[in-house]
Amino acid sequence: MANRLILLFIIPFAFASCKHETVFTEVKVNNRYSMNIPDYLQPCTDLHKDASMQYQNVEKDVYAMVIDEKKKTMQNYSLDYDIDTYFNNIASQGFADNIKDGKVSIPGRQEINGHKALIAEVTGKIENKEVYYKLGLIETPYEFYQILVWTRGQNKEELESDIIKMVESFQELPHSEDELPDSKLSDSVAINQNWDAAK
Repeated sequence: MANRLILLFIIPFAFASCKHETVFTEVKVNNRYSMNIPDYLQPCTDLHKDASMQYQNVEKDVYAMVIDEKKKTMQNYSLDYDIDTYFNNIASQGFADNIKDGKVSIPGRQEINGHKALIAEVTGKIENKEVYYKLGLIETPYEFYQILVWTRGQNKEELESDIIKMVESFQELPHSEDELPDSKLSDSVAINQNWDAAK
């Protein structure tokens, strides 16, 4: 009888200690790109006026969005960016104004589905609450993509794995060749040994 009671205590504890595994669903956006989105996020429209994809969970206090900029359009404004220049412009805007004690980490270089990517963390305070952002910039021959996922600082440990999976699932869908900019901007996306060595 004593052994049976011990088993009754062990079994519920085993179930309680199993961590819920997040289910991801692939979402295609405007036939331009796709990302895997966690099951606890729902689409929304009010995070940023220029975002092409927006998701949130208000209860969990976690948000995600993507802003994409066509290189051909940028070229029309004489903006000649590679991914490093683009990152420096993004990192120096917005965050500093909106986040108290905002800090942007040195970005890590990696390859996401064949494209150059810079991944950084942004930390600070909004209304005296710690916040945590994951910023991913991806450069393809056609566009620059800003992926931004954020939550409360206390949620970092719980959600960081899901956030990384989201960012690294990014995949650009086929584009028409007439959307390509001239060769100067297109050539900056080549992944070479120097890029890989700097990860």
